[in-house]
Amino acid sequence: MNNTSILAISLTLMGSSALLAQKKPNVLFIMTDQQSYNMMSCMGNKSLSTPNMDKIANMGYRFEKTYCANPVCMPSRFSLLTGHYASEAGVKENTQNYDSAKVQEIISEGSMGAVFSKAGYETLYSGKTHLYGTQDVTQYGFALNNTNPYEGPAIFAEKVLAEIGKEAGERPFLLFLSFMNPHDICYKAGFDPRFPDKLPKANVTETTRLLALQATLSEAEYRSQIPPRATNLSPISDEVPEMVSMSSQWRSWDSAHWDLYNWMYHRLTESVDAQIGRVLTALKNAGLEETTIIVFTSDHGDMNGSHGLILKNVMFEECQRVPFIFAGKGIKSNYADKSTLVCNGLDLLPTLCDLTGIESPDGIPGMSLKPYLYGIGKKTARDYLITENYNAYQITDGRYKLTLYELPGNPETLTDIIANPGETKNFSKDPAYTKIKAKLKKELMNHLSERNLLPLPEDRTIENIRAIEKSKNAEKKKKKVEEALEE
Repeated sequence: MNNTSILAISLTLMGSSALLAQKKPNVLFIMTDQQSYNMMSCMGNKSLSTPNMDKIANMGYRFEKTYCANPVCMPSRFSLLTGHYASEAGVKENTQNYDSAKVQEIISEGSMGAVFSKAGYETLYSGKTHLYGTQDVTQYGFALNNTNPYEGPAIFAEKVLAEIGKEAGERPFLLFLSFMNPHDICYKAGFDPRFPDKLPKANVTETTRLLALQATLSEAEYRSQIPPRATNLSPISDEVPEMVSMSSQWRSWDSAHWDLYNWMYHRLTESVDAQIGRVLTALKNAGLEETTIIVFTSDHGDMNGSHGLILKNVMFEECQRVPFIFAGKGIKSNYADKSTLVCNGLDLLPTLCDLTGIESPDGIPGMSLKPYLYGIGKKTARDYLITENYNAYQITDGRYKLTLYELPGNPETLTDIIANPGETKNFSKDPAYTKIKAKLKKELMNHLSERNLLPLPEDRTIENIRAIEKSKNAEKKKKKVEEALEE
């Protein structure tokens, strides 16, 4: 063999070794729907059992002060998949009337799937979508598999992880698993007038199963399983009804209704925990635990009786704060970070990019959490976090939360999570909080001004939003009819 051949072989071997050495970690992203931050055993909740979520927490780093970008499905998921606020696409609620051009501009180059696909990752998605711009996830850079949002992600994970484990290929994967529950609590434990006759079978199956289970329990057994009610049952002082109008119509419920809702919310969380367990088992059986970063979160929480409210869409801790856990080789294990102010929607993409050595998209406001996870490198200081919902913007420094509403007169609330963790007191008019309020408001107004969101409108009432939706939908139907006639 001549020297040229030996050199060629050496270069080939060196190249292969370098390729193996540079192989990026896999990413397994697990998301539930409507799960509050405290709905895990590891958070001290003794009214449910979540061994699989707890396992991820024991393996990894848990950010306990994590807020979603917007406490409702579509805008929160848009942020998680792009790192952008939904308001950048002209919407802040669940709607099909978004700025299509802006959505496409953001997701074509900067969506999670697109970014990772360009970096050589196989990008796979299974379960619930509920996204702006598409009924699919291909426009977000993913291949969609098994759209059943209940067992579907677990079934797909068992299949694809086993295949990847056998192939031992060099191409890393990003597997996004989007589970439905405990979102079925939206059907109000069977109190929804559409239940069960007008809802798709898939949406009522688990609730029906649990209601049947509840019927088999003796009164004593059932009472022993009902979690304690929230202690902050009263509305926040100086509440303007439109601040909470999407969540307040059930304040007239009696104790039996509240008990069943509370019981059902915990059982639905246990239900999805079991599905997550199947995924973790599949990852282990495939021999991929050592080479995979696991991320667990939820899109938003649920009020579950706090302030007499249920569901989401309001600017209170219960539906704003969510689980956010990272686990993987080198990441601190069984670590609970109780102070770092984090937004899963804004910080997820820059963090995943940093963890995998991929360049993060330009123009996203979040920060990488890698220095926290590994305990090395410079940690980005965050003095304030700004979030939004359908009719408000909020700024928090981790203790104080100032919310400005797009309602008549632009009412404000100021809460103090330490002095009044239940957020039943509005300190916005309290002289003792004047300096704090002024400081927060200045920062928030600067942010809104930089984004050309001022002046704030005063007409974001539910009636106006629905009227606009109705008008836009009518225009869409009219346009479709005209196009059909032209053809």
